[in-house]
Amino acid sequence: MSLVSFNFLLFILAVVVLYYVCPVKFRKYVLIPANIAFCCFAGVYTLAFVMLSVITTFAGGLIAGRRSSSPAARRAAAVITIVFNFGLLCAVKFYGVMGLVSDSLNTLLGASSGSWLEFAVPLGMSFYTLQLIGYVLDCLWEKIEPEKNFIKYFLFGSYFPYLTSGPMNRYSDLSEEICRDHHLAAENFRNGTIRICWGFFKKLVIAERAGVIVNAVYGDHNIYTGWYVLLGVTAFAIQLYADFSGCMDVVIGVSKLLDINMPENFNSPYFARSIREYWRRWHITLGDYLADYLYYPLLKSALFVKIGDASKKAFGKKKGKKVPIYLAMVILWTAIGYWHGGVWKYIIGSGLLHCFYIVSGMMCEPIFEKIRPVLKSDKLPYQIFQVVRTFVLVLLGFVFFRAANVPDAIDMLKAIFMASAGEAAIDLTMANHIVLIASVLVLAAVDLFKFRPKDTDEPRSVITLTEGHPVFTWVIIVVLIAAVLVFGMYGLGYNASSFIYATI
Repeated sequence: MSLVSFNFLLFILAVVVLYYVCPVKFRKYVLIPANIAFCCFAGVYTLAFVMLSVITTFAGGLIAGRRSSSPAARRAAAVITIVFNFGLLCAVKFYGVMGLVSDSLNTLLGASSGSWLEFAVPLGMSFYTLQLIGYVLDCLWEKIEPEKNFIKYFLFGSYFPYLTSGPMNRYSDLSEEICRDHHLAAENFRNGTIRICWGFFKKLVIAERAGVIVNAVYGDHNIYTGWYVLLGVTAFAIQLYADFSGCMDVVIGVSKLLDINMPENFNSPYFARSIREYWRRWHITLGDYLADYLYYPLLKSALFVKIGDASKKAFGKKKGKKVPIYLAMVILWTAIGYWHGGVWKYIIGSGLLHCFYIVSGMMCEPIFEKIRPVLKSDKLPYQIFQVVRTFVLVLLGFVFFRAANVPDAIDMLKAIFMASAGEAAIDLTMANHIVLIASVLVLAAVDLFKFRPKDTDEPRSVITLTEGHPVFTWVIIVVLIAAVLVFGMYGLGYNASSFIYATI
């Protein structure tokens, strides 16, 4: 069930009505059938995988967090739980390979062909798997007490809005939000509704329309050169951001209707002035998760401490202390690329390429410190240059991310520098081009309003645009609804494509 479908709106309406009809103390329990129903709408295999992950991590967390047990037993429980759940995740990500194995077994056994895994790709498995593994690690590291109430843990592990594409949540934060008393408030309805409408606008008016250009250029890249390849690459950056951030708007908006607060996941990323800053503004909760559960634990591990000590002796204290940092960066970004899909185009486009950007920037920092005063880095022209430069570097990664494979990505990069050709093959009318440009300008204006120069500051929500009289909020909501109805890419029999990150 797509988050931008009429069926989903009916589902949310039913959940919200039942939610607030129940007494305050019992409202959270309405989410149990809601979570199960949402998983079933996505397919019975989705429910099976979610339940399996919830049950195993609940049990693993109990044992890993039992302080009366020996450290070895606790670590063993955590390792078994994590390996099992990562094994499920990897099996799904490589279901094409597993399908060949399954088909071979079916042939030997005389069963019908076809891999059962083709029907068992659960919605947003990459997201909820990491979130549940984070809970087990928190129990092992004694950051939280293991949850003994399975119902309470199930509410956290299967909370339906985040199952699609996040955002990532810690058990201590989301569980407390879900299980506290929730009250009916007009402000929550206004704020939740405008976030949902804004998400629909970004998905149906911007992302789906930009997707026409993207699918044309990437679908048959051999007939496009020059400007048209660059147009397709830029259109994908717009599509992905509008799609993913639009999904987050819907998730946060639905949660707000239920009086549940979710973390922001984007902070005007395309206004970042460096790749490091970009990743502190893009998919914020994933970055925080991987820093806390992979990057910093690696640096604190005995192995990396030894590597650091050896490097200091070999290269000197100043240079040597950076060696384990660079090594941890390579592991971190390889993991990020692998998480996005486990094939080279993702490992390069979302992982190693960004690792190269960041590590090379860190290594060249002494040089940059000397030339910044000459370039007047505190002035607006240079800051604009930084934003454009960063966006171009991000686009380079997106070419690999969206292309069918690495050779196709390289061919497209070469084609950018050829004479332009291919306009007639893009099936998008001039009117749709105008709507796309206008809507992207609206998105850019909102992002500029939300932008905070310090990426460590809490990102502004689009709700801040409507602070003031409630009537103004409802006017904006009506305008967004009208824009979606008039300019949304849908029609008779239309079914919005899945959110891009929901398939990761």
